[in-house]
This record gives sequence, C-alpha cells and structure tokens, in this order.
Amino acid sequence: MPLVRAYKKIILFLTFSLCLLSTSYANAVEVIPIGKTIGVKIFTDGLLVIGSSEVNGKNIAKEYGIRTNDRIKGINGESIDNTEKLVRLVNENPEGVRLSVTRDNRDIEIDAVPARGDDNVYRLGLWVRDSTAGIGTVTFYNPATRDFAALGHCINDVDTGNILSLKSGNILNCNILSVTKSEKGAPGEINGAFEGDTIGNISVNSQIGIFGKMTCNEFNSAGDTLPVASRNEVETGEAYILTDAFGDENNKYSINIKKITQSADKALVIEITDSRLIDSAGGIVQGMSGSPIIQNGKLIGAVTHVFVNNPLKGYGTLAENMLEIIEKSSV
Repeated sequence: MPLVRAYKKIILFLTFSLCLLSTSYANAVEVIPIGKTIGVKIFTDGLLVIGSSEVNGKNIAKEYGIRTNDRIKGINGESIDNTEKLVRLVNENPEGVRLSVTRDNRDIEIDAVPARGDDNVYRLGLWVRDSTAGIGTVTFYNPATRDFAALGHCINDVDTGNILSLKSGNILNCNILSVTKSEKGAPGEINGAFEGDTIGNISVNSQIGIFGKMTCNEFNSAGDTLPVASRNEVETGEAYILTDAFGDENNKYSINIKKITQSADKALVIEITDSRLIDSAGGIVQGMSGSPIIQNGKLIGAVTHVFVNNPLKGYGTLAENMLEIIEKSSV
C-alpha cells in the first residue's frame, strides 16, 4: 500500500447572485467567440484530502483529526505542493510531523505520527490529490486584453464535489480522436489527447468558468469580434452554438433558448435543434462545456450542463457574468 494514494484523473468538463453589468458596458466590450476544444490542466493550492484508509489497522486521519476536504499546505514548516514531496517528508520524519492545513478558510496545525507498514515504509494513510486534467471548450477571447474564458462552470473535485482551490493551471491544444454519442441516461463524450505546449495560463476557477491569459496568438485570427449581450437582451427562441468537436473547423449548430432563469451557472435552458449535431452526437456531449452561444449577432452565453435523461437539452451561463468575473479579477 503506498503512503499516499494520488489521484490524477482525466475528466471531461460538462457538469451538471452575480451583479449584472450594464447594457452599455456589456455591449462596449467585444470578444471573439471561439468554440475550440482544449485540454485543461490545473494544480491545486496544497494537497486536497479526498479520503483515508487504515495502515496496519490504524486510521491515522481519524485519530489525529485530519478530514476530507482539508488542504495540506505544509509539513514541519516546509511548503508542499505535490504528493512525491509529502511521501519524502513523512518518511524523513517517522517520529511525527506537523501538518499545516487549511480547513474552511482557516489555517490550523495538526500533529500526526505516521504508521510503519510491513515493508518498513511510513504512511499517513491519506488519499490526496494535487492536480487534475480534462477536456473542455473555450468560450471567448478578448484580443485587446488577451483574456480568455472557458468551460462555463467550475472545475470540481470528482470525489468530494467541491470546487478545486487553484494554485496554477494551463490550457493546451487538443487533438479530437472521436466522439461518443449521448443517449438517454448516458451522456456521450469527446475523446481527445493533449498536444503541444501551453497556449494559455489559468488564474481563476469560478462557479461559471475558468479564466486566464493567452500566452500565444492562437486565437487572434479565430474570427470577428462580437459584442457581449446583457441579460435583458437575451430572449427565448432561436440561437446557435459554435464547436469544432465534429470537424476540422468551427461549425454553427442551431439551438433554441427555452427558458431564461436567475441562476448564475444555469441561467439558460437550451435545446439542440440541429439535425447534424443530433445525428453525430445525440445532442450535447461531455467536453462541449464552454461552447459559445450566439443570438442576434451577440455572444449571450456558454453551454455548461447536459440533461442526463434528455441530452438534447442542457443549461447555459450568461456571457455578461463571465465577463464580470474577468473585470473583477483583472486576470
């Protein structure tokens, strides 16, 4: 049994009140709708505890009060940001370690004595995560500021369900290998592989998307800029999304805006109406999260969630709220 069981799962991003920008401000900002499938890598701020197990019949986490969702940020005063370093420091200090932990936005210290396994390796019996990776879609890019927005929802830990605390992250190009069609009760997915170097750095992981700065000119010639619609300009009826998941370039696919709500990450209820997308994907698939939604010549939002029992339908978030995250964080 290893000292620390480190999970680094590849996940597909599409999951299940913010103040509004004024109409004049939202319209004054023009961005390029992207719709490009990307690889996403993020590294957590500290090691996230996602569970525990016994070591020779001893549950160290329970004994010393280490909890799921704790973030271990240091050992014996030395900062820690990866599982390998945790393993080394625990084995260098078998007599005991002092863990610097962040819990519910409070910093605390926990003293714990590791247990020695049958192989003479010392263990804390913790399951921790230091990073995650997945596939999603870029919503828009602002060529004036180099800001990008993607996903339309936060990156959660797949085991605890909580939003991951971000230390750093990046986006990369993604080579789409295939698309598994969605069926009722079984959402499909984009199957892809990361390729090349980093094209952008992530600085914000929020409820309605990830945000950061591009490090290259990847999107400078991706298309014409469009104004960002304010909420009161969005209406039920016809619209379209952009995605490159089903071809060599971005394609427009028709949808219907069925309902507009007050929710931040589920402000729009959408339905796929384009027969090409229905035939090729069965509707919305995992990995399309972040696909831009355009209506009346303006960017109105991004696809965020799929209805598991009806993959023709899903949710979207508003582009003006994504724009506000950028303005507030000055990414």
